[in-house]
Amino acid sequence: MDIRSALKQYIVTEILHEPDQNKLADDEPLIEGGIIDSMNLIKLVAFIKEKFGIEISEDELDIENFRTVTALTAFISNKGDN
Repeated sequence: MDIRSALKQYIVTEILHEPDQNKLADDEPLIEGGIIDSMNLIKLVAFIKEKFGIEISEDELDIENFRTVTALTAFISNKGDN
């Protein structure tokens, strides 16, 4: 499963509690749209660490990195390349 699909599946099933990934558009605002709050952000960071083996520092908890599924996918891809 690619990064985007894994993120969408996690957000839709674990945060939105929906069965259909189509309930979340790739460019839908996650934090500003109220989909991810502070508690869910912590859970999402833990999921990213477990699933992709990526550590996210406090400095990287920037809204730009978590703005949309597209932005988060790019952030994880870039971080994984380092």
